[in-house]
Amino acid sequence: MASTYCTRSNVEDHYGVENVEAWAKLSSSYSAAQILARITRAIAWAGARMDAYLRVAGMNIPVVDEDGSTPTEVEDVAATLAGWWLYKSRGVDDVDRNGSPRNKLQFDYDDAMEFLRDIRDSKVRIDSRDHTG
Repeated sequence: MASTYCTRSNVEDHYGVENVEAWAKLSSSYSAAQILARITRAIAWAGARMDAYLRVAGMNIPVVDEDGSTPTEVEDVAATLAGWWLYKSRGVDDVDRNGSPRNKLQFDYDDAMEFLRDIRDSKVRIDSRDHTG
């Protein structure tokens, strides 16, 4: 089971309540329960993606601080990835100047993944009680 590094509120703080709900709502008939299920799935996807990188970095999963809470930088990356997943899963309808498809949140995703790669490659270290290295 994937770790849960962020909450719906974290994703909404990052991208806005209206945006997150719109990205989670695949049709006008979606219920609050269906919206919540998609947000929960996005958060789980983000946790699974992060676990894969953090495990390779020699960290025990889930990554937590001394007090058992999620480190802020881990929470932020998870919220970014979950928001990106929600936006991307609706299909890309943005285009660049040349008319090619683009995801307007791609830079956020790239930054989050670069941070995870830096942890994996020991360029950045997160202070947590679960670091095995």
